[in-house]
Amino acid sequence: MMIPRIDPTKVGVLVIDVQPSFIKYAFENKSQQKESLLVRLEHLLKLADWMDLPTVATFEKPISENGAFPERLENVFPAKGQRFVKNYFGCMTEPDIADAIKELQVKQIVVAGAETDVCVMQSVLGLLQAGYQVFLLEDCLFTSESQPAPALRRMYQAGAIPCTLKTIAYELVQCVDDLPWYSEGWEMKDRSDVKPFPKDFIFPEEWPVWEPKL
Repeated sequence: MMIPRIDPTKVGVLVIDVQPSFIKYAFENKSQQKESLLVRLEHLLKLADWMDLPTVATFEKPISENGAFPERLENVFPAKGQRFVKNYFGCMTEPDIADAIKELQVKQIVVAGAETDVCVMQSVLGLLQAGYQVFLLEDCLFTSESQPAPALRRMYQAGAIPCTLKTIAYELVQCVDDLPWYSEGWEMKDRSDVKPFPKDFIFPEEWPVWEPKL
């Protein structure tokens, strides 16, 4: 029996439509939930950049109305990351995005973004149909829909793997001595050949509380 496990050498990151207009509609009068989401997305991008994980971000048109990344996410987007503007809700329906994901040479995709029941769901189904293992970061998803549970169940029944960012972070690192956010173990080894870890990275245990959607 094959057990899906994250492989740091075979995983990429897909961030779907994290744009000001969708954030506004999803978090009207919900500042704590919004902050919880943005903190997690920031840390997802920091990890992706530090670990050189291939990263793709999409933005739904029109950009003039929906906007692109909020500034705090723009500031931490991986230097080698790719960005695409899309017309279709499902990323894999866009030939340039589908080709870019194929060229990442990965077998696993970690998915975050919006909206859970529209662009995320259609993109995840497309990725699964294309043969990718999809790890769905449930604490990094959002939507203006108050009841996204049916969309989540549909994705999981199709084969998506439920995860949180904390789960993925620890699975990527794998070993307590190699946790870069814990300096005691990290400093026991020579790390001169490793790029500096972000100094403002917050321990996963200290991220704001999030609300499960199922």
